[in-house]
Amino acid sequence: MKKPRNACLDSLRGLAIVLMIIDHSADILFHVSIDPSTIRMATRLSMPLFCGLMGYFLVSQEKVNWHRFYQLCLATLAINLVFFTIYGRLEILASLLVCYTLFLAAGRLLALAVVAVWFFQLDGSAQLFDYPLSVVLSCVAQGMVLRLHGWRVALLSGGAITLAALWVAPPSVYVLFFVLPATLAIAWAAAHPQVTVSGLERIGHYPLTVYLIQYYVLLALGQQLYQQ
Repeated sequence: MKKPRNACLDSLRGLAIVLMIIDHSADILFHVSIDPSTIRMATRLSMPLFCGLMGYFLVSQEKVNWHRFYQLCLATLAINLVFFTIYGRLEILASLLVCYTLFLAAGRLLALAVVAVWFFQLDGSAQLFDYPLSVVLSCVAQGMVLRLHGWRVALLSGGAITLAALWVAPPSVYVLFFVLPATLAIAWAAAHPQVTVSGLERIGHYPLTVYLIQYYVLLALGQQLYQQ
């Protein structure tokens, strides 16, 4: 029998998507930089929240969700056909696809990658990926740790990720400050499955579809504004 959906986790995933839309709008339409003095500092929460939820759901399922994997492949291709052409880097969905592929190979052992960000200075992926793989991988693994070992252990691993802020360079470092808040939010949502925000829950049901649509809309608007 299929387990019922956790409405609160869906709402939280919807919130992450909304924060991403705000962040992308600020970047594409208004050229706002990622800086502690701008709104894009607050929207950094979206990344550890969405990645943490991905890791949480990866180890929650009894078997591999191939349908979701293929959806991610298609969404990654669709977005990066445009994103890479404009920016010369691969958008974060490409980083998430790498994480998902590693999960298919390593399974729950991927949770050990929670310390990947400690090796940030050895990570040359920032030249190709919009978000360095070491940062994304740690955030995904953090969600896995939370699901597998509970919030107390996740607070320790989240603290280890946050500690890496001592040597991770901007703007990636700003993401790390939101790892613990994102972890606590996911833990709370997991314990309160009936709490929901209907609009956010709906978005959380179709995260990749909404994400794909908003990117194409914003990039189209951005190109129009640039040409004027």
